[in-house]
Amino acid sequence: MQHLKNLKIYTPDDEYSLFLMKEHSAEFFISEDGRDWYESQASFSPDTLKVAYDEAGIIRSISKDVSSIYPRDFSVVEVDITARNQNVDISGGWVFSEGEIKPRQYSPVELCKQAEAQKAELLAAAATEIAPLQDAADLGEATEDENALLLAWKKYRVMLNRVKPEDAPDITWPELPS
Repeated sequence: MQHLKNLKIYTPDDEYSLFLMKEHSAEFFISEDGRDWYESQASFSPDTLKVAYDEAGIIRSISKDVSSIYPRDFSVVEVDITARNQNVDISGGWVFSEGEIKPRQYSPVELCKQAEAQKAELLAAAATEIAPLQDAADLGEATEDENALLLAWKKYRVMLNRVKPEDAPDITWPELPS
């Protein structure tokens, strides 16, 4: 199984590569052990997954076709195609570590940032729901159901504002009004 680590841009010294760089803005990459990306592609098996991961091990690209991966500042490894590996995505929730693909373990700081983002998204959605209901109430046009829903959304927003992102991952999010 091939494993090219820390691929960086470099300038090859052959005339044709220099022509491609000048005329077509081609980029060439070399691994930390001196292997050229394009020359190494032939060594990859056609029946494996090719995984590109960053310096933190986070998977950033996956393909069966090695030529479809843009490797700049990544490492590229091939792994067997398994049921588990076929479910991996590039959302940032997977890492390549100790020779295998694993679910990512987020740091407390990352979990807090995720909770902050989720809280902001939920607050924005609540504001969107509240606005027309509040307009109807302000104009004296709200129905009984709209007033009840407005109150439920406001209570939800209050409870949401009390969520402390620093408590992640142990957060109990309030239930959406129905």
